[in-house]
Amino acid sequence: MFEAFKTFTYALNSSDVGSLGRAGLDEAAGWVKRARSALDAYEARLLAAANRAFDGGAAGAELVRTAGGCSQREARRRARRAEALVEMPEVAGALAEGDITAEHADALVRAAEATSAEAVDADSALLAKAKSLPADLAARAAADWAHRQQSIEDREAKFCRQRELRSHRTWTDADGMFNTRGRFDPVTGAHIRSVIDDVSNRLYEADGGRDGGDRVRTWDQRNADALAAALGITPAPVRHPAPKSVSKEPGLGASAPGRGVARGSASAPLAATTAPVTGPAGRNERQQPVTGPAGRAKPPSLRNQVLVVAHTDAITGADPAARCEIPGTGPIPRSELERLACESDLFGVLFDGKGLPLWHGRKTRSVSPQQWRALVARDRGCVLCGAGPSYCHAHHIIPWTPPAEGPTDIDNLVLVCNRHHHHIHQHNLTLTRAPDGSWTASTPNRQRAARPASGPRGSPKTGAEGLSSGAQGKGGGPTEF
Repeated sequence: MFEAFKTFTYALNSSDVGSLGRAGLDEAAGWVKRARSALDAYEARLLAAANRAFDGGAAGAELVRTAGGCSQREARRRARRAEALVEMPEVAGALAEGDITAEHADALVRAAEATSAEAVDADSALLAKAKSLPADLAARAAADWAHRQQSIEDREAKFCRQRELRSHRTWTDADGMFNTRGRFDPVTGAHIRSVIDDVSNRLYEADGGRDGGDRVRTWDQRNADALAAALGITPAPVRHPAPKSVSKEPGLGASAPGRGVARGSASAPLAATTAPVTGPAGRNERQQPVTGPAGRAKPPSLRNQVLVVAHTDAITGADPAARCEIPGTGPIPRSELERLACESDLFGVLFDGKGLPLWHGRKTRSVSPQQWRALVARDRGCVLCGAGPSYCHAHHIIPWTPPAEGPTDIDNLVLVCNRHHHHIHQHNLTLTRAPDGSWTASTPNRQRAARPASGPRGSPKTGAEGLSSGAQGKGGGPTEF
């Protein structure tokens, strides 16, 4: 057995990948996936055997930490997966065969923890869906499945536990930097994120956006300034040049809107802006809104609203399992739906006809608020990687620009995250939707394109089918507010 490992390792290290060509690289990557999955399945069996033979559960984690050289946190995660797979032979078999990855297995383990290992392992449709999707989209599908299995009481109890676990603390480190860390329930977290993301995007525009040069703050700097602004605090001016550095986020650069990279020194003081919010600072008065470069107050960004998408059956209580969620955050209990409905705007979205102004033709390139809400209800986030709506753009499947001149119609639009949007345009890719609902980005000759650093595949098909997919439950359409 161990000689086989040695032979395998030697063959890998001595192979010349530079001579494989595109087809060879694709095939090799597929075999790497299968080999890695088989090794993960083998490791899970080792850890389970160690747990049975020795310290009643602690031995597996210690084995992978010491012999495997991973961190204690990673060791605990692998040990938890190993124990769960003992009760999930179908999932363990799919991992051993390379049909799913360890990330897929972890998502199914989380679903099992919310329901039961037997329920997950017995659902062949869930496992088949996991096999067909990238790990991030499979994780969302598994979470949706687990949510549907839970009773109303279970959902309410889970939200109460999350609310009880809320925390926030601050401390000053050895370098004199003030630090803050918090945990919040999904609804409170969605509101906090929407405020910070909205102010951060406005600060990016105020810095000049892509053309801002040295004035553009990094993503982390803008988030820090946005948090301070939301509390009514004017960010301190930058008094000393900062060393040049590049954002560590893979695939992001000067052309990535809404992110930005470190651009060297910033000798000008940061803009003194505050957020258009009430409440976070404990005050009832409305704060001065963030202004754009010309000093004009701007309305809230479409991308940074908190949208709750709920099926009519969830609102009426006719179907407790009907869709009720904050896209990009996750499902919420009906009690929160009722609470939020008391203080929110409600919009009906029709998915079986042209009853709403969702078909704009060539009149405009930008999506309307009605179209954005419909896209969030339908796509829930990036169709390629599952990123939340606040990180997404509305992409024209048939390009709006000549010579294609695609319309700004709802069935020609799809949500993709900033990274994939840039990748699609940079490589002239086409999005198409498979019969199983998955999306694929391909080159004009229908060959699957190289993926960006974040991974997944994706894509849509025009027409009513693309419109209704992912947004319909049983009867009627969803309501957003």
